[in-house]
Parts: sequence; C-alpha cells; structure tokens
Amino acid sequence: MNVICQFMLGQQLDHKNRSIEQIWALDDFWLQYDREYLQWLFPIDTSNKLQSHTPLVCQSTRDYFFTCKALREAQRRSLNMMLNFYDMQLIDGVVLPQTDFSVNEHSWLKYDDYSHQCITQMIRSLALLGQKELSQAFQKGMIDAAVQYGEVGQESLTHWRNAHLL
Repeated sequence: MNVICQFMLGQQLDHKNRSIEQIWALDDFWLQYDREYLQWLFPIDTSNKLQSHTPLVCQSTRDYFFTCKALREAQRRSLNMMLNFYDMQLIDGVVLPQTDFSVNEHSWLKYDDYSHQCITQMIRSLALLGQKELSQAFQKGMIDAAVQYGEVGQESLTHWRNAHLL
C-alpha cells in the first residue's frame, strides 16, 4: 500500500509529521494559512513545482480507493471538514451554503484567491479517487455559490468545471 493510502488510514504521517486526525482537528485559522495539508487530503496525479513533498496519485492509489471503503470515507470526512470551512454543507448529495453562510467572511468568493486552486484540486482528487458523484456535487455547489454570492473570475470557474475531467 502506498504512502497516500497509509496516510488516509492513519498509518503514515505527512511531511510535517502530522497524522490525518491531527489535520482534521485544525481550526479555521490553520486551514486558511497552512494549505499544504490539502496535498495529502486531496492528492492528484500532477506534481506541484513549489511543493516537492507532494504525494502523487498513481494507478495503484486509484485501485486502492476504488476497492477500500475506509479510504473513501476518510476523504469524505476531509471534504466535510473543508465544506464546513467554506460554510457549505452536503445534504442528500447536494452541496449548499450553510444557513449561517456569510458572504463577507470568505475569501474564496473573491475574484482572485488561492482557495480557487485548492477547490480545483479537491474536485479533481475526488474524481480521481473513485468519488465522481461527490466530485460533481462539490463542483456544482461551489460554482453555484460562487456565481450567486461571489466575484469569482471566469478563469477559476473554468478550472472548476474542467477539474473532474479525466
């Protein structure tokens, strides 16, 4: 089993010696300012030049996720953490703003924000790792909220629309 799967199952630490449980316990301050955890919770198949420690999804990673419910559940828990961070929620397979959703509190709704890259990565990772429906629900919910409440640019919206295409 590779390092991504071991990490997701709590058997491996990330490059900062944190377990997945420790990352799930991060508060909003750390979720906003230490984004390196996303490479571990939502790995993809392409490298990031700025982060040499980034684990990459390969075919064996995908195979493990397709066959191991615990891996998919761990990533779903990570998604729920991030949805909460974005003041969004998953209800009956649909991603919607939470009832206390506040437009002014979220930089991801602004024109040019680093969160846009993170959202793209999350959409792609979910699709790559056997959670296509969840990827599409997340994608649709974030696009809908961005269009209705935000000032997200067309370039970011296009990246979000294309992120799940494999």
